[in-house]
Amino acid sequence: MFFIATAAYLIIGPQVHPMAVVSQKTQIVLSAGTTVIGTLLVWLVLTFLFGRIYCSTVCPIGTLSDIFIRIRRKIPRLDKPYSYKPAKRWSIHILLVYVICVLAGVWSVPFIIEPWNIMRNITSTINPSAVEATWINLGIGVGTGILAGIVSFLLIAAYSMVRGREFCTDICPLGTAMGLLHEHNVYHIEIDPDRCISCGACEETCKASCIKVVSRYVDNSRCVRCFDCLAVCPREAIRYQPNRNRPATPLFRKTKQTHT
Repeated sequence: MFFIATAAYLIIGPQVHPMAVVSQKTQIVLSAGTTVIGTLLVWLVLTFLFGRIYCSTVCPIGTLSDIFIRIRRKIPRLDKPYSYKPAKRWSIHILLVYVICVLAGVWSVPFIIEPWNIMRNITSTINPSAVEATWINLGIGVGTGILAGIVSFLLIAAYSMVRGREFCTDICPLGTAMGLLHEHNVYHIEIDPDRCISCGACEETCKASCIKVVSRYVDNSRCVRCFDCLAVCPREAIRYQPNRNRPATPLFRKTKQTHT
């Protein structure tokens, strides 16, 4: 719903439907400056409570990735199970470059890698006026925005069909920033070791590649809260909950030796 509203807003304009305006108002766009401080604070609270639900609800690039993931499932050569992959260090480096550019006013970088601006650039291939003012103000020209949109679309399509949601977990600076709060999330994904039978269904379904069944581990910093893993678990062993699970077997501890 949000993706359709976003596309309609950018291609046709805000007059198409009131919901289209809502889709724009709910986006995290740091390059827009103080006009989005209220939205940023709301998402900060929501992320503290629930984790990266922005990535699975209103982010247009997240939804676009999901569309290509569905297409992947229709192609036998690409429809392979996912598996756990460690977090990439370069995601932090991309975040640092993004933050430095925002603070320094180098707006061309945020206009290329922010999810909302990526979607704007993609839709500019149909409606160039969606980004015309932005790129002209940067002194570059609307052709750059259209080219950035085409390249972004092709990269997201290829990345999603081969690697799932790793574009969101490894490259998107906003996703990385929200992931840094994972230790403080009230709700998080947990595997119950007493219920888990190591079938691997959750790991093979996780398009963020952040579940490692063998160690009963979920990397909540990369989890995009799609909840696909909860849907496929046959034992309800993986849950979205506010508390941490304890080990299934109590840890052994050394006791004092007694002399007789």
